[in-house]
Amino acid sequence: GGGGGGSEKEKSTSKGLTTIVIDETDTEMEEEDIPEEMWRVVLHNDEVHTFNYVIRSLQKVMGTLDKKKAFDICTVTHGIGQATVTSCWKEQAMKYCLGLQRQGLTASIAPDSKFEGGGKGGDGGGGGGGGS
Repeated sequence: GGGGGGSEKEKSTSKGLTTIVIDETDTEMEEEDIPEEMWRVVLHNDEVHTFNYVIRSLQKVMGTLDKKKAFDICTVTHGIGQATVTSCWKEQAMKYCLGLQRQGLTASIAPDSKFEGGGKGGDGGGGGGGGS
């Protein structure tokens, strides 16, 4: 006898359609499903490179920074030990970080949500500074 054991999948038919219900414990959300967050490219202070070298390197790697913005990033980095160069998607942040490291600078990336530290130097890489 017995009525048959329960299974993880149940089928029910209605008007010729078959519905498969999967037990919720079998499906887990993957981390890739969360929307991608912004990452910061962080420049760290060193006692090796001159301001002029760092300014030229920032301009070369970032492409969109003017001299004043690059100088501001250098000033913040020198003052508090690190500064945000820009915030962007992780893939782009990794490219910028690698570019800065190839110039001999100390750089890292950190997710915006987990970033602890000052130095909002660059704020986006784009846009120009005003004034003359």
